[in-house]
Amino acid sequence: MRTIATRLSDDGRWWWNGDRWIATSDVALPQLPITEFERSGALDRSRRRMKQHKVMSDLVTVESAIASSSPLLLIGLAVALPFFVLERRAFRDYRAWTLQQLTIATELVLGPDAPMMAGETAMYRRSGLATRDLAVAVTAEYVIVFRIDSLDGQPRWIALAARCADVKLESRNMRFGTQPSLVITRGGQNWVIRGYPRVFEPGRVLDVWGSSALAR
Repeated sequence: MRTIATRLSDDGRWWWNGDRWIATSDVALPQLPITEFERSGALDRSRRRMKQHKVMSDLVTVESAIASSSPLLLIGLAVALPFFVLERRAFRDYRAWTLQQLTIATELVLGPDAPMMAGETAMYRRSGLATRDLAVAVTAEYVIVFRIDSLDGQPRWIALAARCADVKLESRNMRFGTQPSLVITRGGQNWVIRGYPRVFEPGRVLDVWGSSALAR
């Protein structure tokens, strides 16, 4: 697979395309090769689950509105439970797909000699809609935050590329009204990878980043 980049500048703000330096923020990844997740048909099944999730989400919204003002609360909860089970399965599927995409995207940016060692993606609901907008990949040297173009799209742009020692990663547990998250900080800027309970697994990312940062 041909890489679109051979290296990054020391501060990660510039990307060498083999001919000239380009601002990392201006890099747009081409269409990624098909992943094994897609090739196996798993993505098609996941998309069907996501469509079912949307239908059930609308139903739960209606049932919750009725139950909140009547003795039908238990009925509303009974309707909501299958929704949350389906949602978790769909989100897990999309997470697995994203990790395969991140592996490919990282190789495109850094080349085959700097593989992704850990990754995580945002996967949460925003305004009732399933959302997958940011993802992070960690190598032995770099932390790269990708912006994803859509729920069914791919990592398309680089929001951050920096050496592990130059950034801080912090895991935040779920609190009332918030999702579990991974906060990536460089200077005065933050990138928040929002997850979903029992789907989000930032531990490996933190471990690799910590080891890489200490080694520098």
